[in-house]
Amino acid sequence: MKIAKVVSLMLCIMLTALPLFSQAAEEKPQEIVFAGWAGEEANSRPIIDEMIDTWNAKDTGYTAKWVGWPWDKTFEQLIIRTEGGEALDVLQVGFSWALAMDEMDGVLELSDVFDKQWLEENFEESALSAGMIDGELKALPWTLASIGTLYNPTILEAAGVTKIPQTTAEFESALAKIKAYDPSLIAYGFCTKGTTLTADFLPWLWTFGGAVFDEAGNVTIDSAEAVKALTWLKSLADKGYIQMDMDRFDLRTIYARKQVAFYHDAIMAEGIAATNGVPENELASTIQPMLLPVLKAGDAPQSSLWGHLLQISRNTADKQQAADFIKHIVGEEMSLKYFAKTGMLPVIKKAMANPMVQNDEWSSKWVEITKYGKMSELNAYAQADELTKIIAEELQAALISSKTPAVAMKDAKTRIEGAIR
Repeated sequence: MKIAKVVSLMLCIMLTALPLFSQAAEEKPQEIVFAGWAGEEANSRPIIDEMIDTWNAKDTGYTAKWVGWPWDKTFEQLIIRTEGGEALDVLQVGFSWALAMDEMDGVLELSDVFDKQWLEENFEESALSAGMIDGELKALPWTLASIGTLYNPTILEAAGVTKIPQTTAEFESALAKIKAYDPSLIAYGFCTKGTTLTADFLPWLWTFGGAVFDEAGNVTIDSAEAVKALTWLKSLADKGYIQMDMDRFDLRTIYARKQVAFYHDAIMAEGIAATNGVPENELASTIQPMLLPVLKAGDAPQSSLWGHLLQISRNTADKQQAADFIKHIVGEEMSLKYFAKTGMLPVIKKAMANPMVQNDEWSSKWVEITKYGKMSELNAYAQADELTKIIAEELQAALISSKTPAVAMKDAKTRIEGAIR
C-alpha cells in the first residue's frame, strides 16, 4: 500500500513537471550541420569558424557546427552520410559533385526554399546557372573563378625571360631558359599524378582545338588535336621541364619554396603561398597570375571554370533554417571576410561591387582569366569522377612512355564510352 502511494506521488510530480521539461526541450537550440572541406584547410578555417560563431550569436533557435574532411575525402563522405540518413544540412560541393548528389536524390530543389526576388537581387543569372541541373536550381554558388596559371616573376627575370609568354611557342622557349638557368628548378609544375592531372590537361586540350566530347555527346578525346596536345605535353616532360609524381598539393608546397616557375591553381593560390611560408612583402615577386598561352596569336586563352557550390541535404531537419544559414555565409559581410582571408571571389552582387574587390589587383587579373572560363565537359556526367580518373590514368601512361599518346587517347575513348553507357 505504501509502495502504491509512493508511485502515485511520483507520477503526480512527473506529470506536474512535464510542461517544464517540454519547455526546456523546446528551448534547447537545434543544430545546423555545415559539411565540406573548407574548414579543414589552414588558410580558411578561421573564417569558417567566424561564420559559425556569428551565426550562433544570433537568436535563431538553431546553432551551427562544422563537419569536414580533406578535399579528396569529402565527396565520398557526403555520399555515405547522406545515404545513411545522417543529419547534414548545408553541403559544400564541387561542380561535378552537385550533379552526382542530385542524381542520388540527395539534395533539395532550392527555388522552393529561396525567395525568387532575393535570388534575382543578389545573383547574376550567369552565377545561378552554375547551380542549375535539368532546369532546376539544385545549388547556389559560393565562389566562382577559373583555374589559372601562376608564375614566379623573380625566377623568370633571373632566367632571362623578358615577357610573359602568350603563345605555346613562347611558353616552351621560357621553359628552356629556366631549365638552362637552374636545372634544379621545376620549370613547369604540371600535375602528373592523381585526378589533378586531368584538370591541368583539359585547358591545353581545348587550346589545341580538341575536346572530350563533341556537341552530339560522342567521345572525341582520341582526335588528332587531342593527340597533338598530349604529344606536346609529353615533349615537355621528356625535356625535363615537367616533373613526374606531382599533384597540386605537392606543387603548392614546392612553389612556396621558390622552386617552381609556372603552375596552375585556383584564385586562393596567393593565400596558400602565404600560408606555406612566403612572406607578405615577397608575395608580389613570388606569385602572379597570367592567361594560359594560346596556340596562335588571336586565339582565346582557355581556362576551366572552378568554384564552390552550396546544396541543402535531403536529410535537413529544417530546410528554411538551412537556407537562412546559406544566406548568412554568402551574404556581403561574410563573403567579403572570406575574400579578405582566402582571396575567394564573392558572388553576391553587393560584395562584388565593393571597393575591396574592385580595387584589388590580384582579383582584377583573375576576373580576366575567368572571362574565358568554361565548365569542364566532364561535369555534365554523373560519372564525372570516374571519367576524370580514366583520363588521368591514360595521360600518365603516355607521360611515362608506357603508351604512345595516340594509344593512350584511343584507350581513354574506349574506357569513357564504357563508363557512360
